[in-house]
Amino acid sequence: MADLIERAQKGDLDPVYVLTSEHPLLIDRAVAAIRDAAVPPAMRGFNYDVVEGKPTASRITSAANTLPMMATRRMVLVRDLAPMPADELTKLAPYLDAPSPSTVVVALTSKLDKRWKFYAQASKKGWLHVLEAPRKPDAWLRAEAQARGVRIDAAALGRLADAVGNDLSRLALTLDQLALYAGDRPVAVDDVEDLVADTREHTVFELTDAVGEGRLPAALAAIASLCEQRQSVIGVLVLMARHVRQLEQVHVGKARGLRGGELAQLVGAPPFIVDKLTAQARRYDPASLAAAQHLLSAADRALKGMPLAHADTAEGINHGAIKILGRALGERVVLEKLVTTIVGMARA
Repeated sequence: MADLIERAQKGDLDPVYVLTSEHPLLIDRAVAAIRDAAVPPAMRGFNYDVVEGKPTASRITSAANTLPMMATRRMVLVRDLAPMPADELTKLAPYLDAPSPSTVVVALTSKLDKRWKFYAQASKKGWLHVLEAPRKPDAWLRAEAQARGVRIDAAALGRLADAVGNDLSRLALTLDQLALYAGDRPVAVDDVEDLVADTREHTVFELTDAVGEGRLPAALAAIASLCEQRQSVIGVLVLMARHVRQLEQVHVGKARGLRGGELAQLVGAPPFIVDKLTAQARRYDPASLAAAQHLLSAADRALKGMPLAHADTAEGINHGAIKILGRALGERVVLEKLVTTIVGMARA
């Protein structure tokens, strides 16, 4: 994986890449490195094709043999070879013997069978890459933290690896959330304990997804689990607010006509996470998300014993929802009322 990206960054590109992995994060990074080296952003409208759905050999080779426009190179990304029947994939094998010198073909596959001629031939040429996670994620996590400028204690890093396991996508996302939660100070073990549940069935991340998808029963079940695990309610609110902000940014980006990497950069999340956020954002209009942010802010202040700001009772926010925000009713009730109100704003 590291060698593939390093070579790509140096401009040393193969004509064909066949990529497979159980970790979408590794696929996204490999594709991004190859794309950045093959086609500059300004030329992608002319020289970057994506083959989606059920591909055919003729469709792929036709795109690959098209000459680049006003550039020396173009790229063709095939989203998934797995839906192709064996005979159709066999028709693609001859292209490996005479690939276009001006096109980089990147083909992803969710299922790999090296007995098939196409995959066997790609492997023989060194163009088949199985991207695997490290057996122990500690070193990978440390490198991720350094790349992001996140300070994290060694003990916290180890605890994070133990709690999340080898799910690289979730590790990267959790690291970002921990940095947001810790602010200017280093991430400590207590922060990991606050935000990452010991069990993997119910986490704060499942809560934010349930709210985003308008699934109230699942959201309430996640709250019950979080409270039983004595998770920090303030920490949960921080991550819920971040999630709502990301949904708002999806609306902003869509209004600007952003897609792909540009939208991911605005939202501040990997492309595969942005796809999920985009689906969730369809359930909430911008006004509802703004109202949810006011409620989250009010809940945060109420739980910290601070007076509510005038802005929190303005702009059409439900006064009844604001009144329930207080320590007297307990943190779990606050979360349940808050989440019920926000999910109630979702579109059917």
